[in-house]
Amino acid sequence: MNAIAQRENGGAVQRMNENPYDHLRFQLSKRADEFKMALPAHITPEKFQRTIMTAAQSNPDILKADRATLITSCMKSAQDGLLPDGREAALVTFNTRVKDAQGKWTSVKQVQYMPMVYGLRKKILQSGEVADIQTAVVYRQEIEAGLFIYEEGTERMLRHKPNLDPTFDPSDDDIAAAYSVATLKDGTKTFEVMPRRDINKVRQASQTGALGKTDRQGNPIPPKGPWVDWFSEMARKTVMRRHSKTLPMSGDIIDMEAVDEALAARSATLAMAIEPDAPTALAPPTRDESGENFDPVTGEIIDQGGDDEETARELDAKTEGWQEGAADEQRGEANAVTLESAKAQIDACELVADVNAKANALLGELGEEDADLLRTHAMDRIETLKAPKK
Repeated sequence: MNAIAQRENGGAVQRMNENPYDHLRFQLSKRADEFKMALPAHITPEKFQRTIMTAAQSNPDILKADRATLITSCMKSAQDGLLPDGREAALVTFNTRVKDAQGKWTSVKQVQYMPMVYGLRKKILQSGEVADIQTAVVYRQEIEAGLFIYEEGTERMLRHKPNLDPTFDPSDDDIAAAYSVATLKDGTKTFEVMPRRDINKVRQASQTGALGKTDRQGNPIPPKGPWVDWFSEMARKTVMRRHSKTLPMSGDIIDMEAVDEALAARSATLAMAIEPDAPTALAPPTRDESGENFDPVTGEIIDQGGDDEETARELDAKTEGWQEGAADEQRGEANAVTLESAKAQIDACELVADVNAKANALLGELGEEDADLLRTHAMDRIETLKAPKK
């Protein structure tokens, strides 16, 4: 921020430091034009921002997280046309460890955008090719009572009679399968079934929800996050995601699924950031901010914490390999982005949607001042593309 901006906004900056909610509200208002470009017509930027503020009030960890990952997650939610209200989509926080500018390990809380089952269903129905799609989970006791019948072969069949008055107390541990049933516009019905073992494989690709993880001292790391808090919801979403790959879908659903797949793949390969770039060098938090006790040189945790220790171990072991591999080449290209090269990439876009996608991908790679200039340039490019051809 330049000196003039600091003088003009000095009082506001001081107030924002005192009140993190006001700080977030201020940052969101600065990006109202970007949200407006990305959001569908039926969602106003004001409504979208109110939803984000409500999510932050419900989960204060969002305010403690790296702000760049929060803004990026909000923009992805806007591009998908989903509200991060916990129903259509969610803003999920998790701890990760990155190296700061001095090369020391530091604990950082980040935010990840996650479409939920209702949001995915909404996007599938908006494609216009699917009349209805429903998902449900099946409990082990229902299978034992013959209330769920599933057959493959030349005459596939799926029948489920949910037990509405169970004598057992349904729990997540009793979920044995999940299924999705879709009705196409022509009346054709199609379904997908996933047993618990396949659902668990997807869960194990999760950074925070995986079972059986241990830290460097061999202490178990308890799973947390949506796979713990909303297992039924995540199971239904997982089977719907698999089913959607065989359904007629519009391009934006394919893009949303590609993002979701990329997130799962990055978790599975221990690349934790929600952006497809290397972890950003951040200033190390204080001991009180991080809540961790670890050696800042080696990155080794002394006391048990909530971070992904397996990830830290892999990062320690493979730093040199990354520098020599293709992943490092991608990171080097990302770090080499300048304002002029970013403007050139924006100018090469011939569609408004491409401008939005390209700008959002580049903003996180520039400093604050250059990012503001790129936003203005992107909006000018969009106006040019929207102007009538002479």
